[in-house]
Amino acid sequence: MERRHPSTPPARPLVLIVDGHDDTRELYAIALPSFGFEVVTVGDAAAAFGRAWLTHPDVIVTEITLPRSDGWHLVEDLKRDPRTRDIPIVVLTGYEESSVRQRAEREGCATVLVKPCLPEHLATGIRHLLGCTSSDEHVSSRG
Repeated sequence: MERRHPSTPPARPLVLIVDGHDDTRELYAIALPSFGFEVVTVGDAAAAFGRAWLTHPDVIVTEITLPRSDGWHLVEDLKRDPRTRDIPIVVLTGYEESSVRQRAEREGCATVLVKPCLPEHLATGIRHLLGCTSSDEHVSSRG
């Protein structure tokens, strides 16, 4: 599924969920479409980078604890690559420490949400990030 940069915002913004836990990926993959999003999920950083490059999602939601790597390396790689550097990144993690928020800000992430995070809260956070005012009015962050 290749995504091109449309001249108008997508009707259903594409969200890439990156999480090492099958149940977390499945929860958001099932729930977020009912809030007006397309969802693609992957379980590790290597797959996430490849998928982000191919699909150019409107937002990436990543855990920082991932198998075989971590979310911080993924964020660094995404922000370094011109094909993905402008995609907003949401860190979704169980770590509540202020150091996580500080690092996310330093790395250029848009926001940090703490698990457990209900799908409706994630959807609200994504809508706010993308400038959407309701589930049927989406505005992409890309210019």
